[in-house]
Amino acid sequence: MTELRPGDLNLADPDALLAAGISPHEYFTVLRNQDPVHWNPPPDDPGGGALQVTEGFFVLTKWEDIRHASQDTKTFSAYLGGPVIWDAGTNPLLGLEVQRAGIMGQDPPHHTKLRRLVQPGFTPKVTAQLEPIIREHARAIVDGVRDTGHADAVWDIASELPVIMFCELLGIPAEDRARVRDWGNTIAQVELTDGSNLQAAGELGMYSLELIKAKREHRDGSVLDAYVNTPVDGELLTEQEIATFMLTLSIAGHETTRNTTVHFLRLMQEHPDQLALLHEDLEDRLPNAIDEVLRFSPPVVQFRRTATADTEIRGVPIKAGQKVYLAYPSGNRDEDVFEDPQRFDILRPNAKKHLSFGIGAHFCLGAPLARMQLRCLLEEVLRAMPDLRLAEPPTQLRSIWFNALTSMPVAFTPTAKAAA
Repeated sequence: MTELRPGDLNLADPDALLAAGISPHEYFTVLRNQDPVHWNPPPDDPGGGALQVTEGFFVLTKWEDIRHASQDTKTFSAYLGGPVIWDAGTNPLLGLEVQRAGIMGQDPPHHTKLRRLVQPGFTPKVTAQLEPIIREHARAIVDGVRDTGHADAVWDIASELPVIMFCELLGIPAEDRARVRDWGNTIAQVELTDGSNLQAAGELGMYSLELIKAKREHRDGSVLDAYVNTPVDGELLTEQEIATFMLTLSIAGHETTRNTTVHFLRLMQEHPDQLALLHEDLEDRLPNAIDEVLRFSPPVVQFRRTATADTEIRGVPIKAGQKVYLAYPSGNRDEDVFEDPQRFDILRPNAKKHLSFGIGAHFCLGAPLARMQLRCLLEEVLRAMPDLRLAEPPTQLRSIWFNALTSMPVAFTPTAKAAA
């Protein structure tokens, strides 16, 4: 086998990435050891339509460098060029103005003010109060499939709970949840070229305007109520800013949690010794196992920052305006931080140091809620379907952004529904 070298894989080429693995760990290991601040040129095919990569970017592969760039928001901006690696353009879904209207595309201090609007709805205390509701929904989802003996883990098990909680927190009526779920799932596939994601984004945008009007007329104490009705610097947010917030949460609010659920079930099948360890003490070991899954197979491959001034990392000069790629899967397997990082170990003592929720100002707002949802749903699945197994190989999403599975058929011994 030919030894990999820096430059052998273009991280902006979705087909090359799909062939190598959406999180190309072997290649990232080469970069960490040989070229930790790596210049990735634009691919030969920059991409079709509005999602193009025509400019190269620096790839940060070391845990410490990713942490530094994430925390130094004055030098590495999410606002200047947006938080995605594609060229800033006029794409209705990922155009620069749309990105800047959302919380992910803001830098402090404005970003901090936007977070404060909704932070009270995502604290560990509030999340703990939601546990009975989350567990009830999780049990209902499992009861819906446990007597069948087969399911698609992506759509039948993992997708529903994050949508339910997203809708409840935002005060979205129960009768609209199916539409919101379908919009969010379609929008998250931003690299589709058939236009369906743009159509879904437009429909969610129109629905958002209706919801904004309803929240202004009838306050309900929801997270969206706070975002709609609380002034920032003396002014209410614009409809575009609020709609973009909903667009962001429609992806981040359930896409990443869904993907982590599926990767958890997949990894346990690939590492039966770890599944056995987990079943020995499910309640106590599950939280750390979830963090190890997030470390080992993060749902988001990268975010982008843009240098605001000439700077350098590890002696490598980075010019103002150049893109910087934060490689989370690589940081999560940095040998300087994690012992034997290529080993999947649910008892790993520092698994929680993973970067999969981000770090610094943009640390995932919904991390406590995501952890709670994962714990409740996975507990129910593992108890009801202890012999769950892969029925067919999973199907990977073609993407340079998300580490997502689009299908994962599983089989298990049917069991009766839990007693009411």
